[in-house]
Amino acid sequence: MKILITHNVAAPHLNAIQAAVPQAEIVVTRDPAEIAAQMPSAQVIWGSNYLPELLPQCPDLAFIQVSSAGVDRLLRPELLAHPVQLINARGIHGTTIAEHVFLLMLALARQFPAMQQAQQRHDWIQVTPGVLAHKTLGIVGYGSIGQAIGQRGMRVLATRRNPVPDQWADEVWGNDRLHELLPLCDYVVLATPLTPETRHLIGAPELALCKPSAALINIARGPVVDEPALIQALQNGTIAAAGLDVFYQEPLALDSPLWDMPQVIVTPHMAGHMPDYDDNVVAILVDNLRRYLAGQPLVNVVDKEAGY
Repeated sequence: MKILITHNVAAPHLNAIQAAVPQAEIVVTRDPAEIAAQMPSAQVIWGSNYLPELLPQCPDLAFIQVSSAGVDRLLRPELLAHPVQLINARGIHGTTIAEHVFLLMLALARQFPAMQQAQQRHDWIQVTPGVLAHKTLGIVGYGSIGQAIGQRGMRVLATRRNPVPDQWADEVWGNDRLHELLPLCDYVVLATPLTPETRHLIGAPELALCKPSAALINIARGPVVDEPALIQALQNGTIAAAGLDVFYQEPLALDSPLWDMPQVIVTPHMAGHMPDYDDNVVAILVDNLRRYLAGQPLVNVVDKEAGY
């Protein structure tokens, strides 16, 4: 059995993988030439830095594990055509992303950007902060991350492709009720994967349905939102504020108006970061290696056609 690792791997994690499958040959490289040489004989790849054009030459490849929850950038025709299973890291980000979402919402509610700007001017100002209590939180994409956000209080309305009741949400509706949800929410959090169906899910028509006092929080993918329409909505007062962790272009273009809008908080695609990130990813990988050797179903398998 050969495991090809194209991800930056620390010694303790490499030791844990080797201990789980002591008979395996483990190759660690980020060099394209060596990746090309090793891929055709690998059964497992950990890392998104592989060569998809070589997948037709990899008859024994059983699964590819990546360290992100979102896989939209990986779903190229070669991967869709190959029987290899794609494994993501969904489920590990819930707490850290939920806390980041509430950081953004609290900062916007408590007028923190205005106070920070005043501090830089040495200006003692008074603001009128809001509160999150008794506000309505709309969660678009009620998967594991959306559910982790919903657990932290507030009245919760959510949409998802296959709606089922949930103890943390007041209502869970189908995606076809998005336009019904938006006017009811004080905060709208985007936690949906990026698929052809969700690209520009939030555009000018959807923003026009929101309360003028509403704030949009995006921790999904930048293209889920029509960014020019969002900029215009913020400039026109169609919505009040935004907390954005993801963008069309990353890093965010230096000339983007979003940088300087007083009612916008920009964070650099870091909502999912945490100190023990790779510990959690390696736990999934080790579990799947043991399952693979035992002939058991793998966990965190992505539906490549659905995109998540």
